[in-house]
Amino acid sequence: MMKRRFFLMCVTKEYNSSLTHARTHSATTTTTTTTTTMTAMDTTDATDDARMRLMNLSIVLAEEGECGVKELNEDDLRAVSTEEEVRRYYESGGAEVPVGVLERRCKQAGGGRVCMSRTEARDPGLDMAKRSALNSHADAAKDYRSHVFAHGIPFRKHGLFPLDDALLTELSLDASLRPFQKAIPGGERGKFASCESWAVGDEAAQRGLDLRYFYREAVSGQSLYPKLVAVARVGDSGAIGIDTWTLAHGGCIETILDECTAELVKCYCAPCCVTIDLNAKIKKPLPIHTTVRVDVEIKSMESNGLRIWTRATLSNPAASPADRVLATCEAQLCDAGMLTRISTEQ
Repeated sequence: MMKRRFFLMCVTKEYNSSLTHARTHSATTTTTTTTTTMTAMDTTDATDDARMRLMNLSIVLAEEGECGVKELNEDDLRAVSTEEEVRRYYESGGAEVPVGVLERRCKQAGGGRVCMSRTEARDPGLDMAKRSALNSHADAAKDYRSHVFAHGIPFRKHGLFPLDDALLTELSLDASLRPFQKAIPGGERGKFASCESWAVGDEAAQRGLDLRYFYREAVSGQSLYPKLVAVARVGDSGAIGIDTWTLAHGGCIETILDECTAELVKCYCAPCCVTIDLNAKIKKPLPIHTTVRVDVEIKSMESNGLRIWTRATLSNPAASPADRVLATCEAQLCDAGMLTRISTEQ
């Protein structure tokens, strides 16, 4: 045990010496190192020093503690942030295992989580089925439009569009279009709540998809139904492989089409609709960091609006006419709110 500790002390001294030498050599060979670079080096050095201290502490406590306690290895210690966690582990005889270590020691592939998502702790009173039932009245779409148009599209700190994006600017200045962000049924009749989601909002943009909707009312003599126009950009995280591929993932393209067809139906007639069938065709690849346009229309409605068929086209306005259309889809949606009204009346 003493040999092991002595060896580790030597390694630590050699490690610290190499850091000092590297810093001295860097200072004498360059005078143009930026403050940002130095800060990054200092942060890395501090992290390495902290990990070395945790490793030293673990070895000492393992030697001095009870026999049979599984020693925290290097991989375990990557999940430990404080010396106190290491001390509690050994002082408890291995009973108080740090949360991060539990997650890494999990036998399932990829590990597991002790603390799950915030939705698992949500208020039961906010159950989506109850919210939807409260907003299944016949004119709920009017309430939905009133809410989303009033809130528009909030500023997105992690947005993927440049300041001078031609298409987004054009749509934003078009007086016949109403910009909006999706919402979900609220806890009262006629009330809706703007939300972030996997596919929409600033959180989605941070994950690699920035999708923005614009609603156009039906024009008398020109169209029977309203239409939806959207713009989207896929960032690095929406690629087939992050930092390894420059094309958007096919699932990301289908998500754009799915979201846009649903939002048109939600605004027009069924804010509690569900997609029951979607047939997407990807004709050409979508490069990341490219602004694309989505045009959505309602093809037909049946059973007094219970079933709605839509069509969407995703295109690249900057491409040649022959290469402009990247993907299309046809989607069938069902007005779940109408089903709720029917079941209630029976």
